[in-house]
Amino acid sequence: MKRNAVSQRPDRRKSYHHGDLRKVLLDTAREEISARGAQSLSMASLARRAGVAQSAPYRHFTDREDLLAAVATDGFEQFTEILLEAASSGDKAEAMKRMAGAYLVFGEKNVELYRLMFASGLVPGSAPDSALQRAAIASFQPLLDRVTASSPESSLTSAHVKWGQLHGLVMLKADGFIEDSIDALIQSLGF
Repeated sequence: MKRNAVSQRPDRRKSYHHGDLRKVLLDTAREEISARGAQSLSMASLARRAGVAQSAPYRHFTDREDLLAAVATDGFEQFTEILLEAASSGDKAEAMKRMAGAYLVFGEKNVELYRLMFASGLVPGSAPDSALQRAAIASFQPLLDRVTASSPESSLTSAHVKWGQLHGLVMLKADGFIEDSIDALIQSLGF
């Protein structure tokens, strides 16, 4: 019996259809950034890793910079959620300490994403009304709220100093200059 030639052809649409391609591209980009750093990411490597045509990423991102901004925006949004959860998951007196721990854990677990978010120049170079700019500003708000709630006379400067301490610890730990545990660092901060 002769088989129908049409039924033997694979359905090519199933081989490259991802449903939510934008999410797949962002997840794939984040994986590559995590493994090799943002400098290793190209639109071509992203398409290859996602199993799509080289033109596919351009349907969702104008260029590599746009893709990196989207990854960083998602990172800031996740970071903000983690800080808010830490702030609200116990008594108010310990909220700052919990947030400091959550901050340091996020930085340690997501070193290359953290670098993209805070050390790549993406945020300062973005438009003031961009999603990236809004997400970055929103990520600072939980820390600012906690600092002023614990001490009403505290100022924006005090929040910046605490942020600087946490950021410095994340970067020094990521670059191998300090090996202290996160618990030891939090205790030393006195938050």
